[in-house]
Amino acid sequence: MSASLAASGGCGDEDQPAPRAERAAPPSAASETGADQAVDPDPVEAVPDCATLERRAGHSDADLALLPVLCPGLTLDHGELRRVLLAAGSAAEVAPLVAALDANAELQGLARLAILDRASQPLPSELPDPATALLTPIDDRILAAVELAHAQLRSDELEEEQRTRAHAFLARVYMQGLQSLGVGPGRPLPPFARLLAGPALLHGRSFCRFYWQRRVGGLERLFAETELDLLALLIDLENTDHAGDPALLAVERQRARTYLERKGPSARIARRAQQRPEARALGTDLLLPFVHELDRLFDHGFIDLALDRAMKRGAEAGGYGLDPVAAVVTEDLRERDLREYERRLARRIERARRTTPSSRHGSGRELEPELPVEWHDAARVAEEAHAWLRVAHERGPDFARRHALARAVRALERRPDALLELLAATDEVVRSHHTLLFALLDATDDGGLASLRVQVGAGWPPGDSPADHDARVRRRFALATRDALLHPR
Repeated sequence: MSASLAASGGCGDEDQPAPRAERAAPPSAASETGADQAVDPDPVEAVPDCATLERRAGHSDADLALLPVLCPGLTLDHGELRRVLLAAGSAAEVAPLVAALDANAELQGLARLAILDRASQPLPSELPDPATALLTPIDDRILAAVELAHAQLRSDELEEEQRTRAHAFLARVYMQGLQSLGVGPGRPLPPFARLLAGPALLHGRSFCRFYWQRRVGGLERLFAETELDLLALLIDLENTDHAGDPALLAVERQRARTYLERKGPSARIARRAQQRPEARALGTDLLLPFVHELDRLFDHGFIDLALDRAMKRGAEAGGYGLDPVAAVVTEDLRERDLREYERRLARRIERARRTTPSSRHGSGRELEPELPVEWHDAARVAEEAHAWLRVAHERGPDFARRHALARAVRALERRPDALLELLAATDEVVRSHHTLLFALLDATDDGGLASLRVQVGAGWPPGDSPADHDARVRRRFALATRDALLHPR
């Protein structure tokens, strides 16, 4: 939302809409009639005013998320506010929505939980019992208890039993918050759900780990349910694009997967799945194959972790074999312009060969093929953003231009892979929006060689400032040293 605000530049009084006489039909209604099945519900076209945007918002979540920004005079109903909240993927986007949700206590509580808003009442003397307490809807009482739990976890003198209960309480709060969003199981998680998923995985995994080390009375059932909830959430995340994950979620996706794939948790989950009819469909076999896990680790920049994980999976008994895994990792490094890590990979392989029986060096268990995923690839997202930039390029400084720029920003702000794909183009549309696109790149850049090549290849306008000239020289020097494989990132 914040990036969209910056791109759109706000909306003047002349764009304020009149009160709505009737609301647009939700997407489900349109699909039931079958009237719009042959028509793109979200076409790339110039949107000249708020009335047109309002009509599109009935079918497009992206346009609905822009409605309060570009047309702040409108009043949204509960369903529309929920869709706007689900499209917010950062604390900066969620915070402005808190005041707009005054009439929707349930949604406002979730928004306040996501940004860790302070409660208006003093902290309780102790945490509610995580196994029996009523934790929904989120109100000031719950937020005060959440604040107390975080304060306890920051204390170095906290006893292990209290630490276990604090993690259990927070895990249950975040898990129930996610469940109250009403996102169907097995479906990709919207941005706001991903914002809550990171803390849910962190505290859920921590609770299970602490509980297993030191059993705490009264939490046995909650422990069993939390392991199942962790797996169900991770399966949903496996169906969700990972390119724009918040930092906490990027870390916890891997930690939770590593925890659940251990013999103990996987065996316990399998036993519970046999005992509980509603959990029979759950199992670690529903997680994406190992090649997808490697892709995600490389995309998140966890290079050393990916190399360690690959060597472990290749060398283990009944594993894939060191040579096939090394070939896959080498291909991934070259595809992502990370060839400076090949020497580090060679050292890992040499070390693994010395400590692994020779029978595990060659081909072992066949690597599972990549599966089709439910999100658009970088090229598809870049194509969509380019189409919106073309609309903005052809318009003057009017409402349609602000809307088109905001749509392009929304498409790219959580997809750095698509941003690099778009910046690699050299047509006039992309060049005319270099300032905006490079600002987005700076917000997501991890210092990788791929982004460095794009920045150097884009060139600099004549008469640049001394600071820009210095930055250009530094980038070219960094590019040369990394091309020579003199240092990793």
